[in-house]
Amino acid sequence: MESLILRILISLGIGALIGIERERRRKNSEFAGIRTFMLMALLGTLSVYVSEVFPYFLIVAFIGLVALIVASYIMSTKDDGDIGLTSEVAALLTFVLGAICGWGDGYKLAPVVAIIITVLLALKKYLHLFARRISEREMIDTLKFLVVAFVILPLLPNTYMGPFNVFNPYQIWLMVVFISGISYAGYIAMKIIGPERGLSITGIIGGLVSSTAVVTAMAGRVKESEGVMRAALFASVVASSMMFFRILFEVMVINPGLLTFLSLPLFTMGIIGIALGLGLLRSPNANVKSEVKLKNPFSLKPAFIFGALFMVILFAAKAANIYIGNMGVYLAGLISGIADVDAITVSMAILSRNNIISPYTAITTITLASISNTLVKLGIALLFGTKNFGKKIGMIFATMILAGLIIIVLVGLHYQGVMILSW
Repeated sequence: MESLILRILISLGIGALIGIERERRRKNSEFAGIRTFMLMALLGTLSVYVSEVFPYFLIVAFIGLVALIVASYIMSTKDDGDIGLTSEVAALLTFVLGAICGWGDGYKLAPVVAIIITVLLALKKYLHLFARRISEREMIDTLKFLVVAFVILPLLPNTYMGPFNVFNPYQIWLMVVFISGISYAGYIAMKIIGPERGLSITGIIGGLVSSTAVVTAMAGRVKESEGVMRAALFASVVASSMMFFRILFEVMVINPGLLTFLSLPLFTMGIIGIALGLGLLRSPNANVKSEVKLKNPFSLKPAFIFGALFMVILFAAKAANIYIGNMGVYLAGLISGIADVDAITVSMAILSRNNIISPYTAITTITLASISNTLVKLGIALLFGTKNFGKKIGMIFATMILAGLIIIVLVGLHYQGVMILSW
């Protein structure tokens, strides 16, 4: 009985969640508001239990609901000519989620799916805006990547092979898809928001795709007009700070065991950067338009380049660890961070997870790579921006880097102490 009550409550909550979103957009001719959606979810849940006595009751209930929705749809299209199907599909999904609540552990999954559905419904305006702003070439590139990713990926061997036994074709391509997916999420957000929202928003969202691209664009913008100095500084600093949080997310997914110590230097550098950037936020020019040229992360060329770089770093890091030791791995991190911080991050997380290198070596290498990448962006600011822009960026980056280095040294001392005690 307690299990049934819990499932009913979750089912009603799911109906209410989707129903509230639909109620806010409800027209007079539409059939369903919050109460109707709650009842449809409840009908789904109870139908599962009734089906234990009357085996076909769930199917009959679903067909009956479809008939009601069709009748309502016909009437609404007659009244105002609206041929949209969003609410009708949402109603059917609500019934299905209610039914899932009645099956096994489905009540744990159903709320997650309900939240995803509600988010998609609520983001109608922004999703349509993205669809209008994406070009045909970007759409074709995305489709090509998705076909290659999800058709080829299942066919790749999931075994280690090659020199030092570090290459896993399935794992390598899976990481390519994962990293590209993170970048694409930011890419979509940038497309939706657009340049009219200003340099500040550009920095926050652009940092998820390519902080280097943001700094390059801001440097050029400042060279055109010193009047946008503060907003461009904020965008550059925040974009560079977002890189640290992106790295932490990647490690959390691949090897969460590293987060305990890795979060200390990276989180500190990210927070310091954002805090210093917020000091520059109040600018009369904060909403100046600026077009940041970001490449579609789902095009095949950058994906293959990342995959190749990832393979090279895996091999180089393993070889350096064998023949040179930890210093060789650190050097590999510094060098690879100049080109791409994601590849070295993923490599270190995997090598540490497979016990090829120690957790502290992975943490230090990732931190050094992020610092190396930050120094590259400082060089871009000095080269493509004004002297004043580069100087101010340099002061902020120096503060962030110094904090990161101090913390990684303290982490090293702590790690060595733990190892000595355990020994």
